[in-house]
Amino acid sequence: MGRWNKFDEKIVIIASAIIIFSVLCFGAVELWSSAIMEVSVFTLMLIWLIWGRTGDPLPASKDEKYMVAVLFGFLAYIAIQIIPLPSLIVKYISPESFAIYSYYTTSNDPAMAISLYAYKTESEFLRMLAYSLFFITISFSIRDMTSLRRMMKILACFGFVLALFAIIQKATWNGNLYWIRELGLGGSPFGPFVNRNHYAGLIGMLIPLSLGYAFTRRSREKKLLWGFFGIIMAVSLFLSLSRAGIISFFAGIAVFALFLPSETLRTKKRWALVFFVCAVFSYLLYLGVDPLIDRFYKTDVTREDRLAVWSSTLFAFSDFFLTGSGLGTFIYIFPSYSPENIHTIFDHAHNDYLEFILEAGLIGAVLLLVFLFFFVRFMVRSGWEGHTGIIKISFVSSIVTMAVHSIFDFNLHIPSNALMLSTVSGMAVAASRLAVRQGGQADNQLKEGE
Repeated sequence: MGRWNKFDEKIVIIASAIIIFSVLCFGAVELWSSAIMEVSVFTLMLIWLIWGRTGDPLPASKDEKYMVAVLFGFLAYIAIQIIPLPSLIVKYISPESFAIYSYYTTSNDPAMAISLYAYKTESEFLRMLAYSLFFITISFSIRDMTSLRRMMKILACFGFVLALFAIIQKATWNGNLYWIRELGLGGSPFGPFVNRNHYAGLIGMLIPLSLGYAFTRRSREKKLLWGFFGIIMAVSLFLSLSRAGIISFFAGIAVFALFLPSETLRTKKRWALVFFVCAVFSYLLYLGVDPLIDRFYKTDVTREDRLAVWSSTLFAFSDFFLTGSGLGTFIYIFPSYSPENIHTIFDHAHNDYLEFILEAGLIGAVLLLVFLFFFVRFMVRSGWEGHTGIIKISFVSSIVTMAVHSIFDFNLHIPSNALMLSTVSGMAVAASRLAVRQGGQADNQLKEGE
């Protein structure tokens, strides 16, 4: 196992570096940073395939193989959205796409793509490929709890440092990100993100990891240290004034509390969570909660046009029901369905699920649900006992936090946040396969290395 341990350590360090880079570069939303992120992921996957697959001591289960198969099936489907097909086929499977192509083109082109903007769908395909390969790499390259614990530590430490930076930047705000980068198009910045909601989405996924790591430490001092890291991250989330971020934070904490394994652990850890929440509110009371209260008091979803956008997105979905309009095409489709009272250009639906079904259609939605079915089944079958169970719950809590946030925003269209979700999901699979194949040994490994 020595050689595997050393190789896994390198994979963990490189993967963590890619994630940290994507976050610090404004969420990797710019072309240059997104390209570097994608190339880095592809390179990491290639390294793992060449040197890390030989003699894998943890062969994949059926559910894991099904997950990978469905992922590649989804990628193949997105590729089909891009490939020019005979116009008669497009007319049959996507009548609205055919009608739009026919209206805007004068030539009788015998072939056309399902996607209404193939270039944007190609870009989204590359991103989806990067997220999928990163998920697979994390899932199968972590072959012992030591490597899993190390990655949790790196991400939790990074979350703490990021939160400190975000708080300091807010306290000394001069109108520029990192105090030097001007905001060309305005926004509501927090941390390295132009949009505070995207910072909240990212840090919201890291808080449960810090708590899970704290709950599995034997030393009281280390429990308090990692718990403190989580408190600072949570305080920064509240200071971002992201309403969706705060709501999703409480959803994640609730999942953490409700699904803790075993009655004894459940009672102790729930009190610890109560203390955690009280500590967060104590910090907020000290720093001042008036801006936060004011932010929620002025909430009016209808005034912000979100309900109208969601309704119009569903109406557009009915026209692209089966195959979707093509990933990345929302901004080009929505103006045709936008209500007259909306004068703002919406580049996203502010609901990742509605935007996904519009762009991917029923076929894409079914593939996603099938993947989630095998993912959840594998997680449930692997057991939830002991410290390994707590670690798994922290991953589930992190995923739920993003899942709830995605109802109100477009976090999954921010490369760093989507990559972080891929990472946490991969770590959840890795923890589950270790729990199944190593049993109590995995729990012992987790408690070692204080």
